Amino acid sequence: MRLFGDIMIFTKKDGWALLTFLGLTLLFFAPFLTGEQILGFKDLSRYFYPLRFLMVEQAKSGHWPLWNPYLFCGFPLLATLQICFFYPLTLLYYFLPFNLAFNYFTILHYFLAAAFMYCLLRHYDLNRWSALLGGLLFSFSGYLLSVYNMNTSLAAAVWLPLAVLFFDRWMNGGKFSNLAGLAVSLVLTFLGGEPTIIYMTILLLFAYAVVFSQTRRQGFINLSGLALACAMAAGLAAAQLLPFIELARLSDRTGKIAYDLATFRSFPPRELINFIFPYFFGNAAQFGNLTENLIGKNFQDWLISPYLGILPLLFAALAFSRRRRLAWFWLGTAVVGLFLAFGCYTPFYHLAYLLPGISMIRYPVKYLFLVNFSLVWLAAAGFDNLSRQLRNDSKQLARMCRWLLNAAFCLALAAAAANICKARIIQLLVGHYPAQAAQYFIVLLRNLVDFNLFSLTLVSANLFGFAVLLRWASQKKIHPNIFAGLICLLIAVDLFANSMTIMVPINAKLFTALPATYRRMIEQPTRGRFFYMPAVEQQNRMTFGENYDEAMWEAKENFTANWPLPHHLADFYGYESIKPRALMDYYRKEFGGGQKMTSQKLNQLSAYNVKFIISAVPLNFPQLKIINGRFKFGRNFYLYENNGVLPLAYMIFHGRTARMSRQTILDLKTAQILKYEPDEVVIKVETKKAGQLFLSDSYYPGWRAWVDDQPVKIEKSQGLFRIVPVPMGEHLVRFHYEPRSFYLGGIISLLTLGLILVGAVVLRYY
Repeated sequence: MRLFGDIMIFTKKDGWALLTFLGLTLLFFAPFLTGEQILGFKDLSRYFYPLRFLMVEQAKSGHWPLWNPYLFCGFPLLATLQICFFYPLTLLYYFLPFNLAFNYFTILHYFLAAAFMYCLLRHYDLNRWSALLGGLLFSFSGYLLSVYNMNTSLAAAVWLPLAVLFFDRWMNGGKFSNLAGLAVSLVLTFLGGEPTIIYMTILLLFAYAVVFSQTRRQGFINLSGLALACAMAAGLAAAQLLPFIELARLSDRTGKIAYDLATFRSFPPRELINFIFPYFFGNAAQFGNLTENLIGKNFQDWLISPYLGILPLLFAALAFSRRRRLAWFWLGTAVVGLFLAFGCYTPFYHLAYLLPGISMIRYPVKYLFLVNFSLVWLAAAGFDNLSRQLRNDSKQLARMCRWLLNAAFCLALAAAAANICKARIIQLLVGHYPAQAAQYFIVLLRNLVDFNLFSLTLVSANLFGFAVLLRWASQKKIHPNIFAGLICLLIAVDLFANSMTIMVPINAKLFTALPATYRRMIEQPTRGRFFYMPAVEQQNRMTFGENYDEAMWEAKENFTANWPLPHHLADFYGYESIKPRALMDYYRKEFGGGQKMTSQKLNQLSAYNVKFIISAVPLNFPQLKIINGRFKFGRNFYLYENNGVLPLAYMIFHGRTARMSRQTILDLKTAQILKYEPDEVVIKVETKKAGQLFLSDSYYPGWRAWVDDQPVKIEKSQGLFRIVPVPMGEHLVRFHYEPRSFYLGGIISLLTLGLILVGAVVLRYY
């Protein structure tokens, strides 16, 4: 890769590296290339698939995907970030069948991650083999592969190398195009959908400018450039940013999150061993994790594995003979990121919690993206240093080979001894379980012990193989390029072998298949929402089945949040990264803490158009008719039809603050819904006296109403829903969603783009 003016040009040799990345990416994801199997582990199946399915459905029908009528009695769709509507790679959904697009959206990011890291490392003048190694490590590291199911974290993290590259070029006398490139990188990071990563990326670049500016004046210029790039990025992203800010202000994330909640899913320091032993405490994507009997309650289940492997960590230790200032910076970044990830396990997070923004972020384990990036950079730089040493007859290399061989021999002895004593080790560990422990946990423990002993053997083999290759290369028995190629191959095989089990497939037919209970609800003459009790939600957080497909079908049949959404079944509650504060307050007040259903609560839900209720215990109310009841995998499931449900819209005559009950309604047939679309509701009203039209869709800024084409003010009812005044007679009431935040943001985005283009032209010619 070389520079032509201010533009990066790929040479033929760089092209081979990119083809290598593409080939390895396609090889790794080969089972998912046809779309018959869907990448569906964890949030992919119940979160990203349903929401993006809805986005594509609305967009293809000619609507901006602004509103989701199927969760939380109506909730913003575009504003939540997770559908990534403005993210460029989302275009795949409009040119490919949905299943293919859903897989390829994820797969393409791994190629981009490798290519972007390669560009960054070549920018720092690392040789091609070292840059190739860095690209492989960044793309197929345990961290990045683990977050494939956290699709927004993946889509945001891959742009970090480009952000650093463009900013470094700007700091070293680059042109406005580099600042524009930085702005675009930041925009894409934000549009990827994970606010934590864009926030930490900006802080990282701030620190980078402070550390590497030679003078105060240069520091001022560099920080001013960063501020300008952030301003350009905010302007370009305004169409997404303003709706998100509006939603965040009205969500349950307002202000500081309580410290205990903010530090939930911290990264336990003991899991550092997973950088070398990939699933030391278990593999949540395959055979499960160790139970609390052995590891206590302090664990995180967000990241499957941060695995890098022994050789990359060894290379990272060699990064300090050249580019020392850079190496120490990235080591410092890794240390800070690691202590942030530790969260509640160290006093450090109490200080970090005081910083603006940190207190609003959940799951400290997310900060490992900084650790992963920094270690990859160090590993690539260390391998580059090692490659340079091979050109000299160095006694240091001979000493390194001896040390590696001794370490490999000791680890092999330890593995052999552990295998001999395996039965005793398992017996000691089983002793921590209660006598009545299920056999499943004993089998899991044995499998984990076997796997970890095998991993120990592989670590020994990797060290031995590297030592032999290094010895041959130092003695000129093999060409340095062959040595580098074999090391890259060895690491690629190691990463592939340890990470392929993370990619959990789901049969695509599961997403379109219709359970009998869904069909019965869909075939009802009039639809209504469904509501599940908190105990059911707790049950649905765990999956059970003979295999993952069966577990997912069981989750779908049990109405696990968001699974019914593609079938247009409306959930009173739902699953989102941020939730509406008003509805959450109501839910916690009425049903939090294990509170039971009562007649009063049932009447409220009936007034809110809840037609189906799902419970883990039998409910005995005259208006409830059981549709389905079963006991499976130790869980009860009861589905009831509510015969006392009220329509979605009806007239109220006793004031908007009156309790919703039949006594407040003159005639349920006075309001007839003529049109119900995500962004528009049209209702025909025939009433013999003036009153208020109640619509049990959530109240939210941006909704406007007209009665016979005359605008009327929408007010809150019960703090949750919409209500408008309607005079006596026959009228047509129309609700339309026109969020000012979106349209104003769109104007700002277009103006910003225009200003950037004009500025680029002016700077080019003047």
